[in-house]
Amino acid sequence: MKNNRLPLTHALAWIVGSTMVITGTAYSAMKHYLKRGNDAQFALRSIVQTGPLKEALKTEYLAELLGISADRPYNTLHFNLRQAKMRLLKSPLIAEADVKLIKPNTLYVDYTVRQPIAFLDDYDNVAIDARGYLFPFTPFFSPKNLPALYLGLSPFGTPPPDPQRPTARWGAPLAGKYLELAIQILNIVSDPKVADLFCVKRIDVSNAFAESYGQREIVMMTEDRLFRHLEGKEVQFCIPRILRLSTKDYAQELGNYLRLREQLLEEERRAAVLPQNGSSSVVYLKEKIIDFRIQKLAFIDEKKHAPSL
Repeated sequence: MKNNRLPLTHALAWIVGSTMVITGTAYSAMKHYLKRGNDAQFALRSIVQTGPLKEALKTEYLAELLGISADRPYNTLHFNLRQAKMRLLKSPLIAEADVKLIKPNTLYVDYTVRQPIAFLDDYDNVAIDARGYLFPFTPFFSPKNLPALYLGLSPFGTPPPDPQRPTARWGAPLAGKYLELAIQILNIVSDPKVADLFCVKRIDVSNAFAESYGQREIVMMTEDRLFRHLEGKEVQFCIPRILRLSTKDYAQELGNYLRLREQLLEEERRAAVLPQNGSSSVVYLKEKIIDFRIQKLAFIDEKKHAPSL
């Protein structure tokens, strides 16, 4: 019977030879991959950004979020697109993002930034969008004449003692009845039919749901402006007002104020004169507090004269 088994020396030689061939091939492939990885043509050189707004954020800020810098070039062969997208979405400013590579060395970033509808006056430099997300305003947005909302929240990131008040944090929308009420009022005064009539500076709902009915109120700060030509120059009169509204009938009370406002403006127009020794072109008139919480009655309290600027 013929023996088909290889001699031991031949078998060992075959195993060693095969290993060398495989190892050599793997080494060559790895060497080629590393060479491409270090090849300058695969170094990430530019970021192209698109979105609903042209250059809503600086390219340098996007690069910082992605961990890319000129002194630490990133290789496109090793670039993780999913991880890059997640890094962008961790920014409180970015609502949506998509990342692609344009060979050989360009990164394409398409994103949408959150749009502020108001400042959250519980904190400094915090804006809020229509979905309740919070984000820093400066230095990312140009100055805007936005109203401020005050909810009576705890320090940023700290759960409040009152479980019905939301906790403010990046990346999670505010919710609850305090914010819902503030947004409802903001929507009323932002309506084009109303927004042109007076300027809302601040909406305070921090006491809107107080345990005591006597303490429940919505406080709205507004400002009217009158222009008169006095003593040879145009003078702007700023008229600050504080409206105290009930939690239940605030919509009707705002309508009552708009009717009362015409009468107030006429009275203030007649009384608008330059103060003694006044030379400023902007004059602040007396602040009025108008309380609508008593049905069929608007109680007006006039504060002392505000200083001229």
